[in-house]
Amino acid sequence: MTKDLTHRIIDPVTGLIFPYYTHNFLEKLNTWNIENWRVFEYGGGDSTIWWRKKAKECISIDTNKKWSESHELILLQNKEEFINYPCKLVEETGQLFDCIIIDNEPVQWRDFCTEMAIKCIRDGGILIIDNWLQNSIEGLGENDWHKSKKLLKNYNCEIFKQNNHKDWKTGYWMITRD
Repeated sequence: MTKDLTHRIIDPVTGLIFPYYTHNFLEKLNTWNIENWRVFEYGGGDSTIWWRKKAKECISIDTNKKWSESHELILLQNKEEFINYPCKLVEETGQLFDCIIIDNEPVQWRDFCTEMAIKCIRDGGILIIDNWLQNSIEGLGENDWHKSKKLLKNYNCEIFKQNNHKDWKTGYWMITRD
């Protein structure tokens, strides 16, 4: 992995910019075989390009019109429609997702996305949340993930803190059904 001028990391296999997650999480992600994964992103961009190249399918939604058009994302600006969109797709296709990523704007919607994500991930699938409990971003601190902390407490997780950053963390949870 090499860094470009913006300190983003370039995937040596694809030449694409890796998703903008903590660098040590990217090292972990890069060890996973994701080629057959069905992926859903709450919030897309450069990460979408990478996921679409590496996974079987990647569906991404965003609230920013310009960003959505430039990265071929589904534009959804209504909060309820945005939060519930992966469940709509599961109902339409009958297929759960292997991985769902929560990394969207507005950040205040993220805590609400967790419940829908858990419902729409297959048994043994992965939930990735960027900026987990990140106090340096208003709306994402320790006190802003009430619902998610409660919903995720019984799932195995690993949290990766970015070196040389005050509190940037990317976490992932293995969603297992009892």
